Amino acid sequence: MKNKHFALLTLCFYISVFCIAQVKSLSSLPAYDCNLKKLLPILGKPTIILSPDDNKMLKPVIDEYCGDFGNNCISKTTSQMVDSDYSKQVFIVGDIRKIENWQKFKLPVKQLPNGFEINNIKFTDSSDGFTFIDSTHIIVSGNSLKAIKDVQLAFSGGYDITILQKGKITYFGNYVDKKFDWYNLQNLKQANYVQKQSASFQHIYISKTFPDTIDFLHTETELQKYINQFLSIYKIKRPVKKIDWFIHTNMQEYGVMSGMFGFMCPGNNSAGFSIRGEIHTHGYGIGLVKHEYSHYLFDNAIPQDHNPAFFVEGCVEYVTDLNDETEYKQRVNIAKQYKDTLDYEGLIIKNNDFYGKYSGTNYSVCGVFVKYLIDNFGVEKFKKYCLAEDKLEAARTIYSTDFTSIVAGYRNWLDKQ
Repeated sequence: MKNKHFALLTLCFYISVFCIAQVKSLSSLPAYDCNLKKLLPILGKPTIILSPDDNKMLKPVIDEYCGDFGNNCISKTTSQMVDSDYSKQVFIVGDIRKIENWQKFKLPVKQLPNGFEINNIKFTDSSDGFTFIDSTHIIVSGNSLKAIKDVQLAFSGGYDITILQKGKITYFGNYVDKKFDWYNLQNLKQANYVQKQSASFQHIYISKTFPDTIDFLHTETELQKYINQFLSIYKIKRPVKKIDWFIHTNMQEYGVMSGMFGFMCPGNNSAGFSIRGEIHTHGYGIGLVKHEYSHYLFDNAIPQDHNPAFFVEGCVEYVTDLNDETEYKQRVNIAKQYKDTLDYEGLIIKNNDFYGKYSGTNYSVCGVFVKYLIDNFGVEKFKKYCLAEDKLEAARTIYSTDFTSIVAGYRNWLDKQ
């Protein structure tokens, strides 16, 4: 599963200057602001989207944020700022070390030559990042492009601060009495989860509230068979570093422990998610585990940087279809029903709206479309196409045709299924 930035916009330890800590249980965490009282007023007003002067690699991120603000977006780089801008609404996106005149924002985050400092703790690793919000500022920043992209998924606006530390979400909380009253997400593992070992995972963390007994031997056996099949189909290597698996009882646990805090709000739901070297599931169904583990396997070999959700999910659903003939036939019928009305360009070229209103249909169709590409052009070309930044140009260079012809060929192929 892959999330859009503002689709998501909608323990542990209190740290003093002496690093004294007190364990907090999930039930004692401050309430997440599902009404987004700080975020929504900012979205409704003219806002400067500020980035470093050297922002070429950030441009897709900046453009998407600017699109969410619509006519309220005022895009600027640091050298374009004037004195009066520092008192206006500003959304900062980019490496904090490259933001000039940082002190003029008067924020509770200190800029360092090699990173940033918050609550007297220095964050200087290349994978460290943070998000912050107050009444006039939003910040999505870090010490590298990867850190910025990783931490932006955790920004939902209901907590004032979220910190990514060495690739993991750690501190989160609110700004109170001129300091951050925050909690360490990683310490929740010890306080609220039972840790188990497994051949397929680095660790398995099971919520202490989980009411069932899991047959991990059966799960491991089934999963290993599936892993071998998946790697063989895509001709990719097994990742060297193993992934963690969190098994949650409810959506509060799911939202907090995954760092996707918006999931705690009423009406939000998710069965499973693979993010930042972790799999999170609501329950432990073998089909669900296989699906999320597939993302870990494929994304390790084919990063999601330029891969649309239609293929991120399609590569998994293709294997699901291979293993379930009945479901595949049902999905082919759905694909035929929508073959002339589905927005293929929007889903593949622009990476739009996969997880929106028609996500059920998209999940059904994406695996069928991937089967068409692999059956007719081969798995190696499909992997190259997933990696390509410009999907229109890649259609010509990889598939020796144009995108319109690929879609036309798919429709003709689908009629024969």
